[in-house]
Amino acid sequence: MNIIDIFPIQNLTRLQKVLCVLSLLLPWAGIAISLTLHFIGITENEGEFIWGCVVGSCVLAALALLLEKKDIVSIITPFYTAIIFFGIEIPWTIFLQFLYSCTLTVLLWRLLTRFAKPGEMQYA
Repeated sequence: MNIIDIFPIQNLTRLQKVLCVLSLLLPWAGIAISLTLHFIGITENEGEFIWGCVVGSCVLAALALLLEKKDIVSIITPFYTAIIFFGIEIPWTIFLQFLYSCTLTVLLWRLLTRFAKPGEMQYA
């Protein structure tokens, strides 16, 4: 099994493919950047760099807006990000970023398998 079987992107446009990759890459790379910043001593808390998750959710929302069938859950993901990271008093930790990155990954899979064009749907 390869990644194309899990995330069916072969029939998407080039822009949609780039947004798919970015919506996966940004949150997970943000965790790596956060750990690196903590390791070299720039940040005191290893979970302070949350911007990978923030930008990744905005990219996922942009991808959801480009598809013909609209997924309201993916479209309002930036609002979830604002509530989780800025609205309530949850401390920013690597674990929170990990859970949010997992959530964005599942939402991308859901978006691609259930809300893509009919010719692209493989798992719905």
